[in-house]
Amino acid sequence: MNNKNKFSLLLVVTIMTTGLLSSCFKEDLTDCPRPFQVTIKAVCADGNDITESGDVEQVILFVFDEEETIFNSYILSAKDIIEHKAVEIAMDYPGHPSLQFVAWGNLDEREDYTDISSVKELNDFYVKLKTTSSKQSGFLMAQPPGDLFEGNIIVQEEFGGIEPGRSQVVEIHRITEGVTITAIGLKQWNGNKDGTYGYRLRESFNSCDCFGHMGGEKVYCEPTANFNEKDHFIAPLFYMFPPADNITYVLDILFNGEVIFTADRDSDGKPFNTDLGRTLNIIIDFSAELNIMCVITPWNVVYQYVVYE
Repeated sequence: MNNKNKFSLLLVVTIMTTGLLSSCFKEDLTDCPRPFQVTIKAVCADGNDITESGDVEQVILFVFDEEETIFNSYILSAKDIIEHKAVEIAMDYPGHPSLQFVAWGNLDEREDYTDISSVKELNDFYVKLKTTSSKQSGFLMAQPPGDLFEGNIIVQEEFGGIEPGRSQVVEIHRITEGVTITAIGLKQWNGNKDGTYGYRLRESFNSCDCFGHMGGEKVYCEPTANFNEKDHFIAPLFYMFPPADNITYVLDILFNGEVIFTADRDSDGKPFNTDLGRTLNIIIDFSAELNIMCVITPWNVVYQYVVYE
């Protein structure tokens, strides 16, 4: 046997030996970790399946072992989600007693979040709202987030063969709330003064951990708002993290940077609150006797308030 053939034989033996040591190519398979599949399922606030709606445009899926150390990470596209593409999970011997799956959907340039490649442990990952350095009323001003989803499960590893184990599903749900604001007759109520009008909605936290638990600093949002052709002052649909400490939102109306009106509930005493994955519509009618409405609608559904003239 020449040297070239000897080298080739040695290489084959080395590869086979490595496979036998790290995987479960052996007679006794009782302690071999079984491969399995994981899929993503998106649900709305009512618990209905919206996986195929296209609302989830991308998912980052982290997999951590029982010591909360990263095992792997995957990126799934909108097409992958709609088609229920399965992620194949296969481990070399001896595997792990359990794996923790954490999925985040729709992260984009509207938020700051941990670079995926730098996540080594569970606590490394966070999502933060982009904020300004100046403060008003003791809080930072934050840029509204996008339509964010989060979900997680712990999977107990199955052992005893190389055939596939039970398939698993990570169910993700929205962690933001939609808001619209409309003020009718505001300029007339303010003496028809010309100047800069605005809204300030407060307060929520600016960050959340890997599981979507809110924390960090308290922030407010000043959404884009303009007068329409009927002179209604409207802030179109935008998104918010839920109110801090389970309290109600507080809405300030500003004129030239100064607060001229504040409310935290409607005329019936209903607070400015909604659930994750729903839309809060705040309507303030200054045109006659002051009337404040708080209407909850499904996600991205804007309540149409009719003014009879």
